[in-house]
Amino acid sequence: MLKILDIHTYYGDSYVLQGISLQVAKGKVVGILGRNGMGKTTLIRSIVGFNPPRQGQILFKERDITHSPSYRIARMRIGLVPQGRRIFPSLSVLENLKVGARGKGADTWNMEKIFSFFPPLQARVHHKGNELSGGEQQMLAIARALMTNPELLLMDEPTEGLAPLLVRTIGEAILQLKEGGLSTLLVEQNLPFAIKVSDVTHVLSKGTIVYSSTPKELWENEQVKAQYLGI
Repeated sequence: MLKILDIHTYYGDSYVLQGISLQVAKGKVVGILGRNGMGKTTLIRSIVGFNPPRQGQILFKERDITHSPSYRIARMRIGLVPQGRRIFPSLSVLENLKVGARGKGADTWNMEKIFSFFPPLQARVHHKGNELSGGEQQMLAIARALMTNPELLLMDEPTEGLAPLLVRTIGEAILQLKEGGLSTLLVEQNLPFAIKVSDVTHVLSKGTIVYSSTPKELWENEQVKAQYLGI
């Protein structure tokens, strides 16, 4: 589904991603973990075209998207749940969802399916984005991405700032999406959360992948957790 081949990404003269390679197979969740400032969000931005890498390749379904503009990448059915949610505060829940609506057919995401998946959003359908709680805003950010009918979902820190009950709700949603065949690249700092939903985990430090394993192996590796995740 997604192949990242030895990418090197810069912010001006700042060398951020220093040779990242990984894959996301169809229907799998790949977790990217690491402390703040290690390059996790830059990886997402490189994939969606906000900060294209200077070297290396990014392939989506075997098509090279390394230097494609962001709007074309979005049209290829790559959905983004950005860090900080980035919903439109002055638009209603309904309007936020309509902004992302794309695709037709029996299996596409529509309002009915979204409200069945996230019932709290239906109860708040006419409320503006800035009138929602943090958990409701995160649900809306995920729902807006789903309305683009993605084959690959990029999620950047979806549990950031959420209470434990809402973290569990988001985790259940990701597992349901995986059961439906959606591929996901998940950037997270919440290790227990990432362990529960991921099929493969990578630890990022100073722009490089320093450890890759199954979630169970990562959870049991006290040295890696202490050195790179501060746990």
